[in-house]
Amino acid sequence: MGNEKQDAMVHLVRNQNIKRDKLGLAKQFRKEATPSENIVWQLIRNRKIHNLKWRRQQIIEGFVADFYCSDLNVVLEIDGEVHDNDSAREYDQLRTEIFDSLGIKTYRLKNEDCDEEHITKLITDIINNLPLHTGEGRGEVRGS
Repeated sequence: MGNEKQDAMVHLVRNQNIKRDKLGLAKQFRKEATPSENIVWQLIRNRKIHNLKWRRQQIIEGFVADFYCSDLNVVLEIDGEVHDNDSAREYDQLRTEIFDSLGIKTYRLKNEDCDEEHITKLITDIINNLPLHTGEGRGEVRGS
C-alpha cells in the first residue's frame, strides 16, 4: 500500500470534522455496547490479535463503525437482530458503499460468530488476503 493511501487512512481517523451529536452517539454506543460487541472488544483491544490497533465506535464519514483498524483499513460490524429489517439492511448497504468508496473493507459478523476462534480466524484471513504495509509511526502486522 502506498504512502498516499496510508496518509489518507491516518487522516480519516485523526482529522475528521465530527458533529457533536455523532460524537455523543459514538460515546453512548461505547457505554451501551451489546454483549457481542463487548466480547469482540475484549478479544481485539490492546493489540491482542496480530498486534493490530483497533478503535471501537469509530466515526467515518458520519457513520459509526463498530470496530475500525487503520493498519488493515477494515471495519468489523457486529450484526444482531436490530439489523434484520429492510430499513436497517438498506442503511447498512449505504454505509458499506461509502466505506468501500474510501477503500475500507467491511466485514459483518453475526452475534453467534463473536468468539475467539471466529474473530482470530477472520483477522488472520484478512491479513493473508491483503498486502501488508509498514510506515512511519505505524506498527507492522505480524503473527500473534
